[in-house]
Amino acid sequence: MSTSNPPVPGTEPLRPPRTISDEFRTLQSTVDLFQRQLDSPSGTINLHPFGPVNTAQTHTTFVQSCNRLRSSLLAYRDTTLASWGQLLAASMQHPDTHTAIASKRARVAVQELGEMHKVTDALYEDISGCQKILFDAAGDAISRTVVGAKSPTLLAERLRACAKRLGLAHYTDVQRRDDIEITTVTLAGGISVIDVDIGPRWDHMHVKISVSDVTHDSRIDSLMLKRLQTGDIHGFETMVEELAQLDRLTQTKSPVNFIHNTFAVATTLAEIQKQELEALDGDIMRVLKCGSGVVLPYVRHVGPSTLYFMPAVVQHGLSDEDWARIKSNTMHEVTQLPGCLWLDFAWELSNKQHCFLSEQVEQYCVSADHMADDSGPFSVVSHQHPLIHNLELQFLETSDSKPQDQNADYWIPYTLVARVSPALPSCALTVRAVMAATGQSDTSSVSQDSPRLLEDAPTLERLVCANTARIVHNVGPTKMQINMEAPQIRAWSICRVPIAHVREIVEVVSLLRRQAVFNELLGSCVGITTVDCESMETGASVTVKTFANDPFRIDMYVQAEQTGVSMGVVLRVSEDSCILAWTHQALGVSDSDLTDMSNIPAASLTKATSHAVLSKAAAISSSIPIIVHWLLTH
Repeated sequence: MSTSNPPVPGTEPLRPPRTISDEFRTLQSTVDLFQRQLDSPSGTINLHPFGPVNTAQTHTTFVQSCNRLRSSLLAYRDTTLASWGQLLAASMQHPDTHTAIASKRARVAVQELGEMHKVTDALYEDISGCQKILFDAAGDAISRTVVGAKSPTLLAERLRACAKRLGLAHYTDVQRRDDIEITTVTLAGGISVIDVDIGPRWDHMHVKISVSDVTHDSRIDSLMLKRLQTGDIHGFETMVEELAQLDRLTQTKSPVNFIHNTFAVATTLAEIQKQELEALDGDIMRVLKCGSGVVLPYVRHVGPSTLYFMPAVVQHGLSDEDWARIKSNTMHEVTQLPGCLWLDFAWELSNKQHCFLSEQVEQYCVSADHMADDSGPFSVVSHQHPLIHNLELQFLETSDSKPQDQNADYWIPYTLVARVSPALPSCALTVRAVMAATGQSDTSSVSQDSPRLLEDAPTLERLVCANTARIVHNVGPTKMQINMEAPQIRAWSICRVPIAHVREIVEVVSLLRRQAVFNELLGSCVGITTVDCESMETGASVTVKTFANDPFRIDMYVQAEQTGVSMGVVLRVSEDSCILAWTHQALGVSDSDLTDMSNIPAASLTKATSHAVLSKAAAISSSIPIIVHWLLTH
């Protein structure tokens, strides 16, 4: 058996003190982080509070590095430069002395040293870049070799290398079980341990996670095992890295246990879904449409995930058994849910301190029959569900300020973050609403017409439809041509949403889902949609003009050339993510072109005045070509 133990505390080699060059390098990396974003195809679209960059963390890093640089420069001035100044003054008074000659030589040496530092810094940057490229290429090559050869020895070596890279202790043990040689590689952190059993065949593999004083979910073990068995070595190592980060934070931010709080978030989301199901008579599809999403923890990463939007075509393709597994949170094959939109929850640095749960508190949301107990740092506070009107949720909450008692240790500058996967193109109205729901203080900086920092901001149509302005759809034997008018809606791309309290997730999900429903409707103008249309005359041609000038509203003008039929339709996504439809006749518009339809006031677009059957067809299909087909055949 071979082992590798972590260094004994106090015996680690001392790190060299940071130099002025180190601080400049840190500042340059922060600037480069934003410069790479500006140079990317998306440009300035992601430079906002919900972009991929944690602005709170980069701001803190930048300020700390500036302060350290200032201190280093002042120390250099007061020590080195002051001494040189005294030496230079003495040499000028007595130019022929040995001191003057020595100072001249020292000046030349310092100049040469400065040039050498420049070369060394440039070489350091090049070597660092080459090292990253080499490690990435080597990792990919090793993964392909491990998967191709299915070699237990190579896999064990890769796991040990992963442990070393992440600063974990690793142990290897070889035993015989039932006449089969099993190699066990153990990756150990401070409170978490991962045991990987590797047999001679790929199916002789097992993964087990143990966490001190915390009961973890076995679905994490199953997901890690699945990634190994399917050859997704990189995905497995990503999960190990996530667990190692939680372990490290737990040790450095004691008494806060990040692993326990991660499981508490998953338990909280499951409790919210349970109460939503009870309020909606057990209808999981209604929970997906007007609840906080479907909670599927530990199916994508080490932590909870919420499925907040499912495309219409995926919904209709699922069987009753699939819906039952989703309802019971036992859907482990997320590959059966293509095109779905997710929130993956993790922890990030914050510029504000937040209160974490102690290990004695299991979740943030309490059951409806919970007896209110305001003792300790938490109080039970009730909140009305934003969309389910007969449901009141109860959460454990604290005051906004840090207390001065023993509970102060549970307040640290970290926050829960919902990572939006994939990133969601959103209009200004959605961004402002999400900022307001999460307590962002600068909601006024995002206006309807001109986004902050985005003078040349792209439009929602451009992001959703990938700049395609015209496409031909084959609807059965019908040739359908859809023309988009000039795009009007400015857009952001929401990548991550900082969450101050878990209760905010319910409202955030409803806001993101409404935007996703509108994006699906808008995106249906691009691509090929085939519908059985036997009742329509062969060779018929239909022209559809669409115009989206108002967030969550699309005006359509349909012309059938052979029949001479023309009609206008207004589609709008309501606050509860329902698609409502109105015909131009019902709205009192005689000449149904886009100009007249655009003058229809928003106040007249109410649910009571909408076309019930057409709205149902729109909600079921979420597709403009299919809506047009319905119009022409009914």
